[in-house]
Amino acid sequence: MGRFGNTRTPISVEQVKEWLNTPNTSVVVRPVVDLAGHQPVDSYEIPDRIRRQVTGRDHHCGFPYCTKPAEACDLDHITPHAEGGPTCPCNLSPCCRGHHRYKTSGRTSYRMLTPGTYHWTLPTGTYLVDPTGTHQLTATPPDED
Repeated sequence: MGRFGNTRTPISVEQVKEWLNTPNTSVVVRPVVDLAGHQPVDSYEIPDRIRRQVTGRDHHCGFPYCTKPAEACDLDHITPHAEGGPTCPCNLSPCCRGHHRYKTSGRTSYRMLTPGTYHWTLPTGTYLVDPTGTHQLTATPPDED
């Protein structure tokens, strides 16, 4: 059993065999990745094996309501590397470029509750983002003038 990379849908052994017997077709076989593994590295740069682990765990940007595919996102150090945050799946989340910059600007913050589950604090309230989607926890009322 495997997964089709473009749609993330399961594929059968029979389908893989058919592809392998089709002229001018290439099939990439990657090792199984332990999505719960914990192997930090000392550098700021994120190795491919950790990138595959995080994007396999989180299918899209971790920002509330964003659906940008994880493969097209930056990986954000939730606790900045310069502040002691490890380069490890336990401290990395996919964030599309705009949401990554928004978080880095200091206008919002978030933390990982469990791998793939995030608690965000935004000017509009607090949100839980998990594999089932975004859930608004609190709303910040507009300023009354």
